[in-house]
Amino acid sequence: MIDPVTIGAAFALAKTSVGFVKEAINLGHEIKDCYEDLSKFFKAQGQIEKAAKEVETLKNQPKSEDPQEAEKQESALSQAFTIVMQRKQMREFEQELRDMFAMKGEMDLYRELCAERDRISGEQDEAAREKIRKARLAKDRAERKKQEQEEMLMIAGIVVFVLLGAITVGVAIYLKG
Repeated sequence: MIDPVTIGAAFALAKTSVGFVKEAINLGHEIKDCYEDLSKFFKAQGQIEKAAKEVETLKNQPKSEDPQEAEKQESALSQAFTIVMQRKQMREFEQELRDMFAMKGEMDLYRELCAERDRISGEQDEAAREKIRKARLAKDRAERKKQEQEEMLMIAGIVVFVLLGAITVGVAIYLKG
């Protein structure tokens, strides 16, 4: 799991990078001159997306019996709100960048950057999807096992109740007879 400090640093880096790109363009520089800052933005965006996927994976795992693992899951879930807000802000930053690319007539470059980002994250997404799928299967198995145990206890309780009733009726008939 990516720690909150790393996520916060990635967000701050993305925010700063967008600010530098805006400033450079306002000063008359070309978007191509802002390669480093654009690269930092997309890298930070990737880190935040990776953290969001890890939280999603942890959300779908069954609650761990190990106290340390359970604490790790709780920590990740508490970070979820922060990550959601940061992802929203990142989408707004990306919209600002898209607008700047459009203003400068560089939409082809923007699409290339997005395609490359999507290609790279797509490779990672496939592994993440598989990990999420396995986590969901494990969670479903654990829930099914728990439900089966509860059903068995219910059946055992009914059997005990019926047997006690039958014994009570039998004893009552024996004592009357």
